[in-house]
Amino acid sequence: MATLGIISFLIPNVARGVAMNGKINLENLFRRRLIIDMQTLQRLCKGRSKRSLFRDLSSLGYFSSYSHAGKYYTLTNIPNFDEYGLWHYKDVSFSKNGTLKSTIRFIVGDSMVGFTHRELTMLLRVRVQNTLNDLTENSAISRERLGNVFLYISADKKEGALQIAQRRKQIDGTYQIRPLDLHATIEVLLELLRSDDWHPRKISHHLQAKGIPIKKAQVEEVLAMYKLKKNPQIDRDSKNGITEDGSGICSENRGY
Repeated sequence: MATLGIISFLIPNVARGVAMNGKINLENLFRRRLIIDMQTLQRLCKGRSKRSLFRDLSSLGYFSSYSHAGKYYTLTNIPNFDEYGLWHYKDVSFSKNGTLKSTIRFIVGDSMVGFTHRELTMLLRVRVQNTLNDLTENSAISRERLGNVFLYISADKKEGALQIAQRRKQIDGTYQIRPLDLHATIEVLLELLRSDDWHPRKISHHLQAKGIPIKKAQVEEVLAMYKLKKNPQIDRDSKNGITEDGSGICSENRGY
């Protein structure tokens, strides 16, 4: 009976230990490669099913690429996203907002002057026409012809009209950022004190979530006015404790 008790105690604990080791080795694998496709993951983690790998990925937190038909994966704490919430590694692109459709909807809606097809293509580094057509047909975004091009704008009529007006001023060379009053400036400065990430777009989103309508360009204005600059982040590898030990359930040869 004592032996059975010991066995019944050991089995679930050993299973938990194996699962934990699997996550650790999967995480170390991503630390070295940064991005991996599922076929490569299965090859490196021999004997593991897609379901098992996705379970660990979900536990660790991951993004799938918006380019390459979502083929590539990375862990959520690996990308160093830019002010648009984008991260490019070699020719593979990721977004904080997930899919290409969600990303375009967010970027267009958040812009002060809208985006043209060419601008979005250059920014996102993928073809966008079919996605733009789908978004406009479903009223997720809107568009307005300006000269020989379409300007993609917010689906919100009031915001879209403002974007069009600001773009026209930009074309005419009269576009100016509306200066912030003292109260709004103080709100920006307080949000900077509270935040570890000083991307103007992120500060703007935090403030807008609180009902304070401040745009990215206005945050940039405050940063420039007071000559503020966040200290660079410490080395990501050191911060995340990347190890050199590649042994375990998942093993690899170096390379992309």
